[in-house]
Amino acid sequence: MNHTPRLVPALFAVLLATAGLAACTGDQPAVCDDVDALQSSVDNLKDVQVSENGVTALSSQLTQIQQDLKQVGSDAKAEFGDDVSKVETAVTSLKSSVAAAKSDRTASSLSAVGTAIEGVTSSLSALTDAVSDTC
Repeated sequence: MNHTPRLVPALFAVLLATAGLAACTGDQPAVCDDVDALQSSVDNLKDVQVSENGVTALSSQLTQIQQDLKQVGSDAKAEFGDDVSKVETAVTSLKSSVAAAKSDRTASSLSAVGTAIEGVTSSLSALTDAVSDTC
């Protein structure tokens, strides 16, 4: 028995289905990747060991967060402006807290950095939730 005639249409169907799935993943808006990159940068911020690397390590990670946030704002401000603005406000607060901790490294200033990080995380979570239906 030769199964080749039935195998060709089955393979063709699998190829079409796979191509269709690949096309779906490529159709998602840029904001989806932007928010993922921002989330990754914020996650990396939480991993910074201030006691080992100093507050300067926070500053360099904060720079990456600001770049990622700028891209999110560029791609999503029109549709998700309120949520993006809340993240921007939280990041600005974090930037101020890090600057204060750099100039006066005390338990209070480091605690303020921790609180500001929580603010960024919380506002980013709200943005991620808002964007999730788009992605």
